[in-house]
Amino acid sequence: MKNKIKELALEAGGSTYPEVGGVILERFAHLMLEECIVAVQNTGEQCAYTTHDLSVVECTIARSVDALRNHFKD
Repeated sequence: MKNKIKELALEAGGSTYPEVGGVILERFAHLMLEECIVAVQNTGEQCAYTTHDLSVVECTIARSVDALRNHFKD
């Protein structure tokens, strides 16, 4: 996660990583990612009308969470 956080922090306007918050920024990014994951996991299953639909929705949610975690890990 650290490399992606550095990239985003620098993109946000920092000229070097320590200038943009170091450990605090990394913790903030981790907390923000976890909040996004919770939001995805709490996505309603209202679109599922059958058992098959429900399994597709649940699979999509699980893969979305995995994709978010994988995107931000080192």
